[in-house]
Amino acid sequence: MRKLILHYHLFKNAGSSIDEILRQSFGDTWLKFDKETSSAKILPADMQGFIDRHPTARAISSHQAMPPLPQGEYEVFPLVFLRHPLDRARSAYLFEWKKQLGLAEPKGTFAEYVREKLDPQNHGPIADFQVLQLSNESVEGDKPRHATTGEARLERAKRFLEELAFFGLVERFHESLLRMHFCLQYHFPELKVINRQINTTQVAAQQLEDKLMTVRRELGEALYGELCDRNKYDLELYKFACVRFDSVVPRES
Repeated sequence: MRKLILHYHLFKNAGSSIDEILRQSFGDTWLKFDKETSSAKILPADMQGFIDRHPTARAISSHQAMPPLPQGEYEVFPLVFLRHPLDRARSAYLFEWKKQLGLAEPKGTFAEYVREKLDPQNHGPIADFQVLQLSNESVEGDKPRHATTGEARLERAKRFLEELAFFGLVERFHESLLRMHFCLQYHFPELKVINRQINTTQVAAQQLEDKLMTVRRELGEALYGELCDRNKYDLELYKFACVRFDSVVPRES
C-alpha cells in the first residue's frame, strides 16, 4: 500500500523546521497544499482529492488541513506539533508584527497585538487555535464543523492525539525529532531528521517558565488573564499532550 506523510502545519508550531526536513528528505515528492485564501480550510475530502491527483507524493504539508485523516488506497502518517498557547501567542506577535513585515522592531507592543487579535471581529490565531484546528468533525465541504461547546471540542482534539503513533512538542523539539525518526524510519528510510530550526522568532534556549514570565510582564495582569481565559481549552490540551508525551513509549506505526 502507498504510504505518505501528512504534516498538519499549525501556525507558529515549528512547522517551517519540519517542512525543511521533509523538503531535504523527499525533494520533489514533498508537496505543499494550501488554498489561495489564507482563512480557508482543507477538509479530508479535499485532501483525498489532492493525494489522488499526485500519486508520486511522499509527503504533504498544509497550514489549512484539518483532521480527520483522509481515507483512500494509501496509509497516512500524520505529523502534528503542539506548543504552549501563551508562548505561541508571543511568537505569532513577533512573526506577524516584525519578521513578516521586514522590520527591525515590532510595529506595536505585544499588548496591542493581543488586544487586536482577541477582538472577536478579527478571528485572530491566538484564541484556542490548536483545539479548533484539531477538532473538526466534517469530512467534506467548504467549512469545518465543530461541536458547540469548548469542552466537546477539547475532547475531540484529545481523541485525535490519542490515535497518533507520534506527535511533537515545540518546547521539546529535539526529543520530538528523535521520536519522529523512530516512528517513521521503517516506512520512510529516506527521511533525514536533522535538528534545524527555521523561521524562529525567539531564543530557543530560553526556558518556557522564563518566556511565560515575559508574556505576563508585557501584558499586565488584566490582559494576561484575558489571554489565559481565551486559551482555556488550548491550555488543557497542552497539559494533556505533555502528560501523554511523557507516558507513551514511542512505537513504530
